[in-house]
Amino acid sequence: MEMGGGTMEMSRVWAMPTKDTFDCKPIGEFVRRHMNTDYISIDPFARNKRWATYTNDLNPDTDAEYHMDALAFLDMLVQEGRRAECVIFDPPYSPRQIKECYNGIGLKMHQEDAWRTNGWKPEKDLCNILMPVGSIFLYFGWNTTGMCKSRGFEPIELLVVCHGPGHNDTLCLAEKKVRHQMKMDMGE
Repeated sequence: MEMGGGTMEMSRVWAMPTKDTFDCKPIGEFVRRHMNTDYISIDPFARNKRWATYTNDLNPDTDAEYHMDALAFLDMLVQEGRRAECVIFDPPYSPRQIKECYNGIGLKMHQEDAWRTNGWKPEKDLCNILMPVGSIFLYFGWNTTGMCKSRGFEPIELLVVCHGPGHNDTLCLAEKKVRHQMKMDMGE
């Protein structure tokens, strides 16, 4: 499929749903396809996976390197001047999933926490700062909002993983940063 200045590969497969996104075979293969082991990489919602160089998960009982809110984790990396050739972005897909994450570690979910699933804009803005041109953003969810063209990204692959009736499909989007985000000059 033609997209902007290039093409995007699209495919659809069937696989049983799994509790951990990357335990689903075609999704794990998708990550391996796009994540060079030589890359510096970031995973702000890592759970127990050690795919990335810098891993974070809110739950302290996971094997992630850090156990912070994803926004605080990404801000810390920006403040430290880190850069990444790949970001794996697999947040909770819905307010219900956020509530389950919070309840699982004894935290109370507030209204602003539920709103975060409406785009994850502050987290994506920090990811964009961390990523040089040529880097890859891997986005997982029930939609394909990803980073988008306005941030300087072009889609390169979309994998739809059908989990059968009664389950939402998992959408896996790989995007490449082709330019830095354009800023509007408002005469300031």
